[in-house]
Amino acid sequence: MAEAGRERIEAMGREGISRLLLRFSAPAIIANEASASYELFDAIWCGRLATEALAALTVAGPLMAIYRAIGSGIAVGSASLIARSLGAGRKDEANRAACNSIFLFFMVSGIGAFLCLLGLELFLHLFGASESVMPFAYSYMFIETLGMPIDFFLIVAAELVRVQGSPTIAGIGLLVANVADMIWSPILIFGLGPFPALGIAGAALGTLIGRSLGVALLILYLGFRSIYRFRLSYFIPDYRIIANIYSIGASSSLRAGAVSISQMLSCRVASSFGTIPLAVLGTLFRVNRINFAFSIGISQGVLPLVGYNFGSRKNDRVRKIVVKAGLVSLSWGALWCAAAMLFPGQILSLFSQDPDFIREGIRGLQIFSIAFLMVPEVIISSFFQGIGKAIPSLIVSSSRQILFLIPCLLILPYVFGIEGLWSSYPAAGAMALTLGGVLTIFQFRKLNSDQIAT
Repeated sequence: MAEAGRERIEAMGREGISRLLLRFSAPAIIANEASASYELFDAIWCGRLATEALAALTVAGPLMAIYRAIGSGIAVGSASLIARSLGAGRKDEANRAACNSIFLFFMVSGIGAFLCLLGLELFLHLFGASESVMPFAYSYMFIETLGMPIDFFLIVAAELVRVQGSPTIAGIGLLVANVADMIWSPILIFGLGPFPALGIAGAALGTLIGRSLGVALLILYLGFRSIYRFRLSYFIPDYRIIANIYSIGASSSLRAGAVSISQMLSCRVASSFGTIPLAVLGTLFRVNRINFAFSIGISQGVLPLVGYNFGSRKNDRVRKIVVKAGLVSLSWGALWCAAAMLFPGQILSLFSQDPDFIREGIRGLQIFSIAFLMVPEVIISSFFQGIGKAIPSLIVSSSRQILFLIPCLLILPYVFGIEGLWSSYPAAGAMALTLGGVLTIFQFRKLNSDQIAT
């Protein structure tokens, strides 16, 4: 068992890069696309209930982004530290990082769920829920908030499994969670056999069931097939390890938190134009998630590969991993941009047959889809996380939302109306990708000089 685990880890430093990217990213891509698909299908099913239900999912988006922000920092930070520790041969540090990340999960998810439940209605009003939308939004987010600890542990457990060299198992766990969600959500939304029709609350309950199944599978694997050693002493908080986890994971948390802020602002801008633009905005977010999920999956494969090779001082392989992953991500974004430009009406009709919704959405989707070309930005962020560069990773991950998107949302809609809202996303994405590209070039030059020096 230990020998097989060691071979899986060492393969990260010697196998062909294209093969490694495929092996580490494919399961994550499938899992992330499944996750994006469940959000897409939830919107399709809820759109059959009422336009207000579709708008409620839009309003729920910023709060969901906050939940992801809290959990993603632990998952990404621990994955980076574990990968670098394994690459440098420090197994005891990797074990302690794994156990400390689980401790953080229990502490942070419990506190987060409690606080969010206390202020749930206030948050939803803040995020743009009108009186007609509030009942749908509250029913959905009450169950989602109760399930936050399970959602957290699914993210953390998947990263622990992936970074030890078992990306397929991590992907299977996430895939099981999302496929189960897609099966249960329509059953619980509309009712089938002994199951009552729960409306929009059924979509959230289906998600909770799916996440529970995924967590159960990953716990079994970590308990019986993991390379980690789970000792009680390793769970005692090590503040040096926790600081290391959050110094790197903060960029992911900030990015997700910034997404929440920008989504909240977008929702308020869209709701000022009416319920239909708010529903259209939510649809654009979900279509974008399908596109973005692919690059997120690649970045999840990139992070342990970059971390291990950087820890092993194989800087040339680090550069090749980042460049190849970025080109693949860009190609995928171009494909989705073309589809949105050519078939906007067909895409929007999946969510609603309302002619006003489709008419409003066509121009919005065509403008918004230009942002699909900016997805390599997430690869750049994972590169800096993988090599342990907290500040550049923080700059790259936060620049799109904080430095560029929020100012665009504050200015463009008031100059160009609703089209200014749609245009804010590609404008911010182009500026963020440019900034990330410049920082990457400088870091590549430093890696090259370090390799020559050694």
